[in-house]
Amino acid sequence: MGTLTTTARRHERHGGFTLVELGVTIAIIAVLATIAMPPMINLILTQHVKSGASNLQTALFYARSEAVKRAANVDIVPVSNDWKSGWKVQLADGTVLRAQSALDSQLTSMPVNAGEKVTYQSDGHIAAALGSMIVRISTNPKVTARCVVVDLSGRASVVADTDGNPLNGCN
Repeated sequence: MGTLTTTARRHERHGGFTLVELGVTIAIIAVLATIAMPPMINLILTQHVKSGASNLQTALFYARSEAVKRAANVDIVPVSNDWKSGWKVQLADGTVLRAQSALDSQLTSMPVNAGEKVTYQSDGHIAAALGSMIVRISTNPKVTARCVVVDLSGRASVVADTDGNPLNGCN
């Protein structure tokens, strides 16, 4: 009787994978990951661009509403003369209402002239016409740039670059 139970135990199969099955599974996962990685990287970079443009647009909305609410000029000042480094929304006396930290390090620099800022007047209009602020990643042409455009009425909007040429803004 003892030999019968020993023989039955030897033929009992335990659940699990063999080494060959495990190797094939890992190889298939590696091939699929290699195929999916470039589109995933582009997706992540596109989200960085969209997020940066959205953050800047939100700051412009906020500054405009604060200018109208307080009946005073409100400035948006880039940190270190570069929008990529962040910005401050502040009153004319220097009181900071909101500050934005630096944007993603993979974004292209968005420099401005020293002392340049966006000023919203008490009626919600901007003091001077602005060029568009382009948010892009220059090392990857597959990622669509976004431009934050402010019209003279003070309304900010985000526009996608349709022609892929970063030199002419978003056309």
